Amino acid sequence: MTDHRVRPLGDEKRHYWMALGMAQATGADLQRALEEGRITHEDWATVVQSCRGCTWTEGCDCWLKAQDPERAAQVPQACPNATFFEDVLNGQRQPGEPVSS
Repeated sequence: MTDHRVRPLGDEKRHYWMALGMAQATGADLQRALEEGRITHEDWATVVQSCRGCTWTEGCDCWLKAQDPERAAQVPQACPNATFFEDVLNGQRQPGEPVSS
């Protein structure tokens, strides 16, 4: 059964840094994707907003802390932005493509 209760969104700054941490931990080069036009600032805002609504926040914090900064990790499927980060990693994002969450 799906839980449809409304939950407050998490802190915007915290989730900005968590989403950025996820990109860095997985090797998703957001700056390059932005420069190449594969993502937009609006895409990034959507990713952060999606992160703010995530119920895996504490698990994400633990996962991020456990990552080796010298090695790119696989994007955890518990992340609501997993497809976005995987697409950035694989060069598969196209300009204007919706960010799924």
